[in-house]
Amino acid sequence: MLLTMGGFQMQMIARGILVFDMTGSAKITAVVSMGFAPSMLVVSLFGGALGDRMDRRLIIQIAQGVNVLAAGVVIALLFTDQIHWIHMFFVSVAQGAMFAIQMPARQAAIPSLVGKDRVGNAVALNAMAMSLMNVAGPFLGGLIYGIGGPKAAYVVVSIMMAAGFLITAFIPHMYPSAAAKKETVIQNIVGGLKYLRGNSMVRTMLVFSVMMALLSMPFRMMIPVFAKELYGLEPEGVGILSMMIGIGGIAASVLAASLRKGQRRGWVLLSAGVVAGLSMLAMAIFPFYLVAIFFMTGVGFGETIRWGLGQAMMMEATADEYRSRMMSLLMMSFGVMPLAMLPLGYAVDAFGAEKALFGMTFLLLGATVLFIILSPRMRHLS
Repeated sequence: MLLTMGGFQMQMIARGILVFDMTGSAKITAVVSMGFAPSMLVVSLFGGALGDRMDRRLIIQIAQGVNVLAAGVVIALLFTDQIHWIHMFFVSVAQGAMFAIQMPARQAAIPSLVGKDRVGNAVALNAMAMSLMNVAGPFLGGLIYGIGGPKAAYVVVSIMMAAGFLITAFIPHMYPSAAAKKETVIQNIVGGLKYLRGNSMVRTMLVFSVMMALLSMPFRMMIPVFAKELYGLEPEGVGILSMMIGIGGIAASVLAASLRKGQRRGWVLLSAGVVAGLSMLAMAIFPFYLVAIFFMTGVGFGETIRWGLGQAMMMEATADEYRSRMMSLLMMSFGVMPLAMLPLGYAVDAFGAEKALFGMTFLLLGATVLFIILSPRMRHLS
């Protein structure tokens, strides 16, 4: 996870900077940055079904191998000076599909490796690994891009992803139950949706996760644009801002790991939207680099609580034979981001970064407050 997510985070920063430098357009940068989302939305359900009917280790390795090849294609285009933003878009689409295939299997594998009684701790540890790479990945990505340009950044990305692929071979095989393979993939998907309809706790947490993904993740994905428009930052500065998100995520992971059933985890989960929203509001009111460095930690804190704690609670409430499918539905929250990301890119170009950030912030805070008021079941989750 450290190597794979490190490469992913470095690539996300490098891609955003490269496309914005090539085009100077927030709209195009948004289109490329969210290119992974449609394929993730379409493929996630199939990825979840495959994770419940195939060897999970094999699924993870296949997806990782394709991601290595995709990064290699970008390197070849850069070195031949044939790169165009449309190439970056299609690579983003392909990697989104592979992410949707591997992540349900990867997350569902956790209880198989540690046992259901340690799921909360293991998911928190997993989230901490991701948060560490949220710190190191963007910082190194911005630094390497600033020193050696996009070629150097993508070479390092490819090396890290290839190393992650090789190390995955050391985890055991995780074969599905015989019952899962008796049905077709479509029947598995329909069965997962029926299970979701009958499990109100999982359904409530899923709706909250999708809401937060729509209203906080687009800002995070477009940090290269906001950093340049609000603060005039170079690639190294963009990496530092993204690094602060990771620091906030580490703090959130420590909190999530310390929580147990009965400790009002529903309220902690709901606080994610409040903390992220107030942090974004502060950056909109005070558009200064030093202010952004501090409050970026709040954005990372809220996102990691939403993802890490919400994921652990969903897995606890889900039967093993449906776990990959429920994780695939959670992954679909990334797939709905274009519904907010593309309008955000248009808003930045039309009204400026500061006003666009204000608008996104008020939507996030308003939706979170409504969710707190209208979802007593969420408030009382323990």
